[in-house]
Amino acid sequence: MTLYFLVLIAALNQSLHTGGRVAVALTAVGMHASPLVIGTITALYGLLPMLLSVPVGKLNDRIGPRMPMYAGTLLFVAGGLLPSYQPGLVSLYLAATLIGLGNMSFQVSIQNAVGHIGGSEDRTRNFSTLAIGMSTGAIIGPLIAGYAIDYTGYESAFILLTLSPFAALVLLSAVDLRLSVPTPGQQARGATRTLDLLSNRGLVAIYIFTSIHVMSWELFSFLMPVHGSNIGLSASIIGVIMGAFSAASFTMRVLLPPLAKRFDHWHLIKGMLIFAGIIFAAIPIASHTLVLVLLSALIGGCLGAAQPLTMTLIHDNSPPGRIGESLGIRTTVVCSFQFAMPLVFGGLGSLFGLAPVFWLSALVICGGMAAIRPGK
Repeated sequence: MTLYFLVLIAALNQSLHTGGRVAVALTAVGMHASPLVIGTITALYGLLPMLLSVPVGKLNDRIGPRMPMYAGTLLFVAGGLLPSYQPGLVSLYLAATLIGLGNMSFQVSIQNAVGHIGGSEDRTRNFSTLAIGMSTGAIIGPLIAGYAIDYTGYESAFILLTLSPFAALVLLSAVDLRLSVPTPGQQARGATRTLDLLSNRGLVAIYIFTSIHVMSWELFSFLMPVHGSNIGLSASIIGVIMGAFSAASFTMRVLLPPLAKRFDHWHLIKGMLIFAGIIFAAIPIASHTLVLVLLSALIGGCLGAAQPLTMTLIHDNSPPGRIGESLGIRTTVVCSFQFAMPLVFGGLGSLFGLAPVFWLSALVICGGMAAIRPGK
């Protein structure tokens, strides 16, 4: 039952995280912000997490995941409510910062908790179940954001989105959740340095895969709402397109456990990301809603399946007692790209338009994945 409770909490928080990102982007577009400004706001999701992920991972190894998970959920609530009470670009900057920090604390903690449920043979199934819950929230969040903005306004959209992490906060407070807490015997013995983990070739390869995976996910989340607005789509239609991404991610995560038993995890990740890169190149020449829904679903399926596989590989390759720290390094990689990519590609979009940005992204994704040789 612990696993399914965690999945429910993850779904509630992911609804705000994904829907909030769409709402923040569309609110900034509604204020006639440039791609560079929107990119700067988007980059703030990753700024503090980039600096704090490893300390939060080490904290998980020392005290367990419960309190960092609770703190992350509280930050979700604060970040979601802020733009509804103080509308303006400054509030969007602050909301992105709080939501990003909350997501980092929550994700490192829940991934650590789920990794300790059952044995190593259960990890792919457990992480797929967690990812299914997160995909469910990611489907609902953009739909709420899009339709609420169209029919009730920007401020109301943020209030509606914040109801889900508030419910998660109440559940975490009310339920006596028993999570795996490391004991002294589980801790890594002797003095350890974070850089020691980077001598593990398997972990290094996972972090490189993660960087390309996150770049793909972040660029799609940032560029698609802007592309949709540029071609005249309404907020609700953009929400449907983003929801198709999450629905396909959900579907692939349901199908993932039997695929993971049949095929090598490294090869599955590599093939899916290369295919996602190819689809990226087609987005800027598409303007019909149904075509964009299809492209969004194809990318969502590929990227959604890759994430639980990388989580399984991190747990399998991490030294005993340092899983939280390994997850913290992964999250630092994730947040570094969350911070840098919107700034770089937002600036390029302002200078050259969105089409070259999509094509450059496709080239980097496909070229990077083709060049990587998985570590063992």
